[in-house]
Amino acid sequence: MSASGTTPASPDGPLYPDGMTFPTMPERLKHVCSAAALVPRTAPHRIESQSNDTWVLDDARLGSVVLRICWRGDVSRMGRETAVLERLPDTVRRPVVVGHGDTTAHGHPLSYSLTRRLTGQPLEDAWPALSTAERRSAIRRTASMLRALHRWVPPAELADGVCARPGLAAGTADDLVGADIAPLPVARAVALAEHVARTPYGDAGLMSAAVQLLRALGDPEPAVDDPGRHGLIHGDLNLSNLWWAPDGTVSLMDFEWTRIAPPSLELMRMCEYADDDAVNGADTYPSVLRLLETEYPELFRAEDIARHVRLYVLAYSVRALAIAPPDGPADSLPSGHAVHRVRRIVDGRWPAPGALPDSLVAAV
Repeated sequence: MSASGTTPASPDGPLYPDGMTFPTMPERLKHVCSAAALVPRTAPHRIESQSNDTWVLDDARLGSVVLRICWRGDVSRMGRETAVLERLPDTVRRPVVVGHGDTTAHGHPLSYSLTRRLTGQPLEDAWPALSTAERRSAIRRTASMLRALHRWVPPAELADGVCARPGLAAGTADDLVGADIAPLPVARAVALAEHVARTPYGDAGLMSAAVQLLRALGDPEPAVDDPGRHGLIHGDLNLSNLWWAPDGTVSLMDFEWTRIAPPSLELMRMCEYADDDAVNGADTYPSVLRLLETEYPELFRAEDIARHVRLYVLAYSVRALAIAPPDGPADSLPSGHAVHRVRRIVDGRWPAPGALPDSLVAAV
């Protein structure tokens, strides 16, 4: 079952209670190409993406572009992303938007964006071959963009649009999952934890402990969606969302989870990955965080940041459990399953030694 209790996906797409079938990936591409008046000169090339359909195509009118089709969760996030991309200051390097819009397929909403294709590759792919100096330069450029982003004051109407979450009206688990990558305020994460506890293999005791810890870490709660307190964050900062060009320039990609939130929330995904790396004997993200702290030290000195980082990663991990609940006892699940991270956070065994800079590690 899905998080909302609907029928699981079939090869043709998930079935809905009314018997309708969700449009398949080829159907989504066809509908959006028609809506956007795209005429690919060659077959579109699919790029792997976790939350959207992503295609590189050579359009007869626009040339080489990247098409991203949003079809899961709150599809209005693609509109928020394009609005932000069009208004950000030039100091924040990002792709140029050449088109965006909304359409439907089989009655289901889709949103899409078109951006000019950049030369280069994700920093995640480039990283292993970069020299120490190139890595330091890439993170220095990243820090400069983040600082500019966090200091920028968006126009009031843009800030209000970024804060809007029309998909939360029904308040279902699916709505909570689709609204934001970090289910905050804390009440959202609590609702998801309680939902996970009711799944067939959900550990009610673990989820009860997670709820208690969420409430403890969120007291007082970091303010989100409050333009009077904070500006924009990217929301999904990791090496796959940084674009490294051959000349060494770096761009920020994929603003779909952008949000009005404390800058410290920007560290959530990198801290998650750094812990995974440390558990597996790798040093990629631990080293990235060390470099980022050197280049953007004030980000790591925010009040209560160690407590907030634990809150962010716990909330994110509970959301991951709502997306992929345990399908068996915990000891039968892969080591990377989110249930193990939640257990370690609750037990005070997160992060792994050496994963995070000391400034981000709270005494337990």
